[in-house]
Amino acid sequence: MYHIIINPISGKGKTVFHLPVMVEFFKKNGMDVTVHQTQHIGHGYEIAKTICTSDSEGIIGIGGDGTFQEIVSGMVDAFPHGSKIPVPLGVFPGGSGNDFVMALEGNKSLALNKYRQKVEIAVANFFEAVVQKRTIPIDVLTANNTAFLNIGNIGLDARIVRNAAELKNKHGGRAYLASVYKSIAQHKNINLTIRVNGEEFQRPVTLFAVCNGQYYGGGIRISPNASISDGKITLCIVNAMSRPKTMVLFPSIMVEKHMKLKAVNHIECTEVSVTLPPGVETLCLDGNLFVKEGTINFKILPGVLDCFK
Repeated sequence: MYHIIINPISGKGKTVFHLPVMVEFFKKNGMDVTVHQTQHIGHGYEIAKTICTSDSEGIIGIGGDGTFQEIVSGMVDAFPHGSKIPVPLGVFPGGSGNDFVMALEGNKSLALNKYRQKVEIAVANFFEAVVQKRTIPIDVLTANNTAFLNIGNIGLDARIVRNAAELKNKHGGRAYLASVYKSIAQHKNINLTIRVNGEEFQRPVTLFAVCNGQYYGGGIRISPNASISDGKITLCIVNAMSRPKTMVLFPSIMVEKHMKLKAVNHIECTEVSVTLPPGVETLCLDGNLFVKEGTINFKILPGVLDCFK
């Protein structure tokens, strides 16, 4: 039995157009499938965890990156952390950003070529791997034991995601870019204590991103060296910048020139912890927002999840 978990409000409600086509493909191939629609925040987690405790041939998610964060978190929590998850995951992009699938397919262009098609063609492209049971192992990250697939971030980019959530209905896939300007106007650096690779240091930062994939914000390539299957976390740390200089940062990221900026550092590791200043901060995991305080421990779980590809 396969299980489809669909977020009906992802992509401004367009995911529902993919569902009947997907179900028909299962039926034509003589494959049993059950459909689950998420109804509230965290429901994808609950459904996925329950599915993993029963006999399942695979979970197919239809939604955006936030939906897949919930699903993978439930899958990871169904088993001891770090152990291989016996249920494969299918990632069918239906959100406004769809950044993780860019990493899964190899790059942004390949993902767009595969899925920016008519519904029937996009589903057929995806379904081939499911029929052939063709999967690849990928890494999963955790933040204080909450699993995510793509990128976790604190600072300016997390505030951009928070503001983008308010602009999503109006701007769709361009909400992230639209919110950049609003967030820069609100910009403040954040003092972090960072422990990584046996060292501890304190510094004010503009942006702190914990990367498994390369893309966020609808195809912005924040971490070109990151890989979802190398067993490593790639950190992108942008040291404290003034408000005017942050206006240079994001145009540089858009054209992938930020790697040359002195304020930008990339570090590879298998775990990292950050202690926040007093009060609360916004942590963004694959587009989902969490209010956090104290210390956040990030770890990588190498190759624990198989994805259809």
